[in-house]
Amino acid sequence: MEAAFDKLQKQGKNDVDNLVKWLKDMKLIDKTKEQEERLRAFFNDVPDKTNVPLDKFKEIVQKACDEFKKNFDGLAKQLAESGPNLLLTLTGATSKKLKGLLGKK
Repeated sequence: MEAAFDKLQKQGKNDVDNLVKWLKDMKLIDKTKEQEERLRAFFNDVPDKTNVPLDKFKEIVQKACDEFKKNFDGLAKQLAESGPNLLLTLTGATSKKLKGLLGKK
C-alpha cells in the first residue's frame, strides 16, 4: 500500500477526493452517499485536504475497516495491487493511450 500511495503522492493525487475514490473502488464501502459521507468524515481532522500524509491515510483506513467491518490486511494488499490502475484512472489515461504516448515497439 505504501508504494502505491507514494506514487499518488508524487503525482499530487493524495487528496481526499482521490483517496475516497480509491477506497470506494476497492469496495471498502458500498457506493451509497451515506457510506461515502461516513468515510469522508474520517478525513475531517486532516489539516491539508489536498495533501493527506501516508500515516494519516493508514490510520483512516484502519478506522474505516473497523467501522465498515472489513479486514485491514486484506484491504491493504488490495490497495497495493490496485495502485497502478488507480494512477491510470486518476490521470484519465488508458492503457491504449499510454501505448500511444510510449510509442510503438
